[in-house]
Amino acid sequence: MPPSRPFPPRQLPPARQLWLWPRVALALFVAAVLGLLYYLRDLEHEEARLVQISDVLWIEQNLRFQFDKTEERLSALLDAARDGKLTEAEFRARARLVGDGNPAVTGVRLQQPGLVWQHGEILPMQGTRDAGKLAQATGKPAYTDLLGYEGRIAIVLRDGEREIGAMISLPRLLAEQVPWWFANKYRLSILDAQGKEVASRSRVAADDETLSYQLTFDPPGHGLALKVVSYRVPTGIVQKSLIIGVVLLAIIVLFSWWRLRRQVQGRLSAELALREEHAFRTAMESSLSVGMRARDLEGRMIYVNPAFCRMVGYTAAELIGTMPPYPYWNPDDLASHQAVNDAVLAGRAPPDYELTLRHSDGHLVHTRVYTTPLIDATGRQRGWMSSVVDITAQKQAEAREHEQEEKLRQTGRLIAMGEMASTLAHELNQPLMAMSTYASAARQFAGQGDTSMLDSTLGKIAEQAQRAAGVVRRIRDFVRKHAPHSEPCDLNAIALDTLELIEPDARARHVLLHHGLAEDMPQVQADRVLIGQVIMNLLRNAIDACADQPPERRDVLLETRYDRDAVVLSVRDRGHGISAENGERLFEAFYTTKALGMGIGLNICRSIVEQHHGQLGYESLPEGGTIFTLSLPR
Repeated sequence: MPPSRPFPPRQLPPARQLWLWPRVALALFVAAVLGLLYYLRDLEHEEARLVQISDVLWIEQNLRFQFDKTEERLSALLDAARDGKLTEAEFRARARLVGDGNPAVTGVRLQQPGLVWQHGEILPMQGTRDAGKLAQATGKPAYTDLLGYEGRIAIVLRDGEREIGAMISLPRLLAEQVPWWFANKYRLSILDAQGKEVASRSRVAADDETLSYQLTFDPPGHGLALKVVSYRVPTGIVQKSLIIGVVLLAIIVLFSWWRLRRQVQGRLSAELALREEHAFRTAMESSLSVGMRARDLEGRMIYVNPAFCRMVGYTAAELIGTMPPYPYWNPDDLASHQAVNDAVLAGRAPPDYELTLRHSDGHLVHTRVYTTPLIDATGRQRGWMSSVVDITAQKQAEAREHEQEEKLRQTGRLIAMGEMASTLAHELNQPLMAMSTYASAARQFAGQGDTSMLDSTLGKIAEQAQRAAGVVRRIRDFVRKHAPHSEPCDLNAIALDTLELIEPDARARHVLLHHGLAEDMPQVQADRVLIGQVIMNLLRNAIDACADQPPERRDVLLETRYDRDAVVLSVRDRGHGISAENGERLFEAFYTTKALGMGIGLNICRSIVEQHHGQLGYESLPEGGTIFTLSLPR
């Protein structure tokens, strides 16, 4: 028996050795080059950041110098006003010098006891009030928050009853004070407290915000900040050459790998595609919040996704294979469910419809269902696929919104009654005082045995009682909380009731009410109380507009008319009218031109009219005054 020989050492195939070591060497080389490029880029980035910080501090000092210079000039102007040597012409001349020294100043206002001088853009009194109080308390200039204009703020100085303020345009400040070389290197912008851009030196957005710096802009403060973003610097030719070399080496490596792995990839591609398709479908089904269900042409459930199972509280095993009635149908509305199901299977269902399902624990789920034919790979319809969206939260939100709207309307009516409380109390006091007087007279007639006078006096007492009861009834009907409902209404009758209710208030303010009502007025479907609230608000606004006018212009006219499509009610006053600026925001919530107004009346009125599918508008009259028009469809 020949002696045994040891097994030779195991070696890698030559081809594999040739493929392995170059790959390792190239990988190390690419890693080294990438590391060097990263180091150079990081170093360059750090140097650019230091330069950027230095530049932004310089520009911040330059802007602060402009604010300080403007404060000094305003302080000098306030001192001159305090000495009493300043005339209006001198004020305008010196205000013009303030604007020449700082072109960002767009307006100057000097307020003294009994007079206000303005130069340039008008400063809003409301926006500068808090800054004036702060300047008075600290004895230093104070800055306002953004004034609602396009990047406008104001500086306010106050000395006793004298106050001076200047409007500053932040976009113009940047345009004038930021030099061209700074704008070529950086994009400078001013951000508000919410991070929204209010002014910038350049309207071209920076393409890379990785190199940016932000600091507090104080003054003016109020959360404003300066943000500087560097524009991307073109890459040098050396760095480009290195990057191209690395990319070419990577392409060579990838090509080599592709040649070596082509055979293996061909065998594994089919299996990998199947695994990826299965994983994708599983992930998609698990991540969907929309319920999906599929039924065959007979109505048998053939597919449900996890979201639908969570929506109805049943597992896929409990639903697959079921036939109508399905377990999630609402037992109190089986007929409606069956009718919708029959329409879907017959192809007569609308593209989307609402359906109330019952969860397995008993609570109801409001859904919106979208159904489309289920087509297989051969183009043949196999059934119906439905997307089911849970809109329960939306329904609850809509219910809460309707409830809040009704509360707001009720509040509006209570506010209106509160504003007329004194005149209504006077209106009730008259019949009560008359009843007291007639009662005393009736007691005397009863003692004298004069039955005819006693009967007449008692009749007058009854008339005054009916008058007082009528006032109370109108107030109770107006402020009573009720669920909105639609019924046939006579717009003339609603208008007359409202006129009777508001007439004492108009009489107390020496305003005459006139009306011209159309005959044979057709009825409309509306909520009587809500339409009365709209008319009440329009009449009160008209009375308020006329109250400060000369006696001959204190009158309000209410008219009604109708045509083929609508009934129309108009309220016209001869007050001061509505400016174009106020007209743009007239129907906004909480916007008012009255000193003590809440700004919800007209907003509520428009909401009520739009719910009735009508229109509410206004028109300023050339001779002065305003006419509001309410239109409701017939």
